[in-house]
Amino acid sequence: MKSNATDIIIIGGGLAGLVSAIHLSKAGLAVTLIEKNEYPKHKVCGEYVSNEVLPYLQLLGADPMTTGAKRINRFLLSTTRGKTIETKLPLGGFGVSRYTLDHFLLQKALQNNCTVLQDTVTDVQFENELFRVLTKDGKELTAKIVIGAFGKRSNIDVKIERAFIKHRSPFVAVKTHLKGDFPKTW
Repeated sequence: MKSNATDIIIIGGGLAGLVSAIHLSKAGLAVTLIEKNEYPKHKVCGEYVSNEVLPYLQLLGADPMTTGAKRINRFLLSTTRGKTIETKLPLGGFGVSRYTLDHFLLQKALQNNCTVLQDTVTDVQFENELFRVLTKDGKELTAKIVIGAFGKRSNIDVKIERAFIKHRSPFVAVKTHLKGDFPKTW
């Protein structure tokens, strides 16, 4: 098995992994990102993003507003009986599908010469100040730094026997797509 050396390996290509890849590659580092799923993908999370993150994304040259993201400055909740409650969002945010955002950030990472592999990490070893990452497709990569940007309760967490993996999570996520005539800003 031939080992490929890089400066940084990022395991997981969601929002955290992609943004990390863009940031580090802009700093001139050789970055290899490993994501097990194909891009772009639909996800439950990430379709509302607080405006707090916009200056950072703009600094990276990855302004999501260029993708057609919509500004959101108020929240309205209605019941099935037509009762509503509404409030202004002090910081506000923007909405964009994860499908669109993932694709946009992936393109930015590739423009910065990041290497992106669609593969599954099967093992991570650390010896002599070097990480060795093995994948399902038989690749072996080495780097001095590895970033774990994968989701909680991933297979790699099971493999390295992280303690929290034995406890159930009380959280659930729900996603829906609606069609209608929505105002440009809401």
